[in-house]
Amino acid sequence: MSIPAITSMDCLGSFLFAKKAEEGNMTTIFDRKVEAVRNVLMQNSIEGLLFTLQKNVSWLTGARSFINSASEKSIAAILVTSDKVILIVNNIESNRMIEEEIQGTIDIVETFPWYEPEKSTNIIQKYTDLLAMKVDLELENELLQLRLTVLEEEKDSLFLLGRQTAEAIEQTAFNLAIGDSEFEVASYLARECLKREIEPIVNLVAADDRIYQRRHPLPTSKKLQQYALLVVCGRRKGVFVSVSRLVHFGKLSYELIDLHRSVATIDAKMIAATTSGVHSQELFNVMQDAYQTEGYPDEWKFHHQGGLSGYHSREQLLLPSDPSFEVKTSQVYAWNPSLAGVKSEDTIFIEGSSPTIISYTGQFPMIEVNLGNQLWKRPAILVR
Repeated sequence: MSIPAITSMDCLGSFLFAKKAEEGNMTTIFDRKVEAVRNVLMQNSIEGLLFTLQKNVSWLTGARSFINSASEKSIAAILVTSDKVILIVNNIESNRMIEEEIQGTIDIVETFPWYEPEKSTNIIQKYTDLLAMKVDLELENELLQLRLTVLEEEKDSLFLLGRQTAEAIEQTAFNLAIGDSEFEVASYLARECLKREIEPIVNLVAADDRIYQRRHPLPTSKKLQQYALLVVCGRRKGVFVSVSRLVHFGKLSYELIDLHRSVATIDAKMIAATTSGVHSQELFNVMQDAYQTEGYPDEWKFHHQGGLSGYHSREQLLLPSDPSFEVKTSQVYAWNPSLAGVKSEDTIFIEGSSPTIISYTGQFPMIEVNLGNQLWKRPAILVR
């Protein structure tokens, strides 16, 4: 079969246009977020909030505040007070952060030598002595609500990230070959992400029987014979999009077709139910009922079903024991139902009251799931 290149000049043009538009919006976005943080200060009767975690620094500034992408702590701290935004950073990272990463106005830059890390504590202590302060971890619930809401000015960038993450994984599905090891396939996926300026934070690959055995298949040296599962959680400027795709060499068995239709139906029901005003307990019930209806009542217990996305691949999982959260407009979700041997996953945005799938290219085969009053397209197993 011919292998399509899932990147066009139109896509490249839209990417560059979106980047330019985003750069023009970033000061406005930064100012709005600083204002939101200052409202948190007022509500909590404090005078300063110190941002120390990657996800929060990225949310506030759009910056990549890491060297080791697996770390949670930011390599720079940002203190927001009622009238100042202060960057606290070592001399290795200061220029990069200011000139390349932070997209907003920093009022004060406090730099310390990398070989004297205790001076970072001294700088923070200087402000602590003057201000009633908290650290971001202490106000995680408040900051979570801020991270979960996509601003109007951020929508184009989010939708572009969604489409390009799908392009990366689908191009990999078209390009991989029988005999490739799972590690080799993961390297193709990483390359397709990185050339689109996406960090493949989660990069999972399973070949053949491992699809039936492992719900989180870290790649191994196992070589692909016929059937592969690809999973990616891609990140750009802190924002995550999650996608899974399946590819099979040769004709599908009727059993696999039926199994895949079941997981696609479960996925479609969960997506369709994710509308503004619905509570998480209702979504959990929809999920359980969907598995039950398809004849797999206990299969949901073997892997989490996804949840709220944002500046973490899952900001909040769908759990039976958690306090109920409510679906709201401008939030992002990624459901990932699975059965042994199949999985279905895309990222959705709650636009108005309804879900919109943002990890869609129009270039991957789809199946239709009829839910009565709604028809949903879900990714098919790519047959090569």
